[in-house]
Amino acid sequence: MQGILIKSIGGFFFVADSEKNIYKCSIRGRIQEKLYPGDYVKINKEELTIEDFLPRKNLLKRPKIANVDQVLIMHSLKKPEFKSSLLDRFILLVESSGFEPLIVINKIELAEAGYKRQFDDYKKAGYQVYFISVKENLNFEPLLKTLDKKVNVLTGPSGVGKSSFLNEIIKGADLKTASVSKKLKKGVHTTRLVELLSLENKGWIADTPGFSSMSKVDLDIEAENLSWYFPEIAQLNNDCRFNGCNHIHEPGCKVKKEVKSGEISKKRYDNYKEIYTELKEKEIRY
Repeated sequence: MQGILIKSIGGFFFVADSEKNIYKCSIRGRIQEKLYPGDYVKINKEELTIEDFLPRKNLLKRPKIANVDQVLIMHSLKKPEFKSSLLDRFILLVESSGFEPLIVINKIELAEAGYKRQFDDYKKAGYQVYFISVKENLNFEPLLKTLDKKVNVLTGPSGVGKSSFLNEIIKGADLKTASVSKKLKKGVHTTRLVELLSLENKGWIADTPGFSSMSKVDLDIEAENLSWYFPEIAQLNNDCRFNGCNHIHEPGCKVKKEVKSGEISKKRYDNYKEIYTELKEKEIRY
């Protein structure tokens, strides 16, 4: 019988069949490959053992989840305060793993007038952006439709409302939630185990550990390739005076010209420069 691995605890692997019945299995010694949530496996129902696993179509790097269809990056407007630099790092992490992210902005009940304008740059760059309020159960339907019959991953900083969101959309989830640290103004980590949770629409969603920050070493990208992960910059890569322009100090840079004219977001460009510098420092150090 074929199934999907939803989690592993203490040497046991929990596998769901097509009807979402769960089997607690051990693994045959001949399987050398490390298995992750999302892996499709073949099990012996009588012996409750995993006999084999199917080839993966992909593997998300952090956290490691196999056969992912899409990744939702959740951030909050406030508590913790929205930081575009952190969102851009999450986007890079997702895109460098080969996925196109969906951006989900929570806690719009705390928003001030015109709050959506700060995300126009992301929409212009081609990203889908959803605005929701978990607390007031607002704007869920358009987002939930995108989860249909897919293996979804929900990630983002700690404290932005990921567990609360899952508690709302999954009956009986009862995931632990935590408030934002008043002293640090950062979210408190609540999720430790990576697992796939069942959605009513036949899909799955992974509840992943949150991160209060992401350091430069988290990004497995060469500085010279960074511009390709910023769509509004990538489309101009061949329009600069010099081939291989990194859009930092080079003369005749089309990107810098577009930033100056307002065609490219200065904030996004500043984030690009900051990350580029960090990646170069990392390359020199190692």
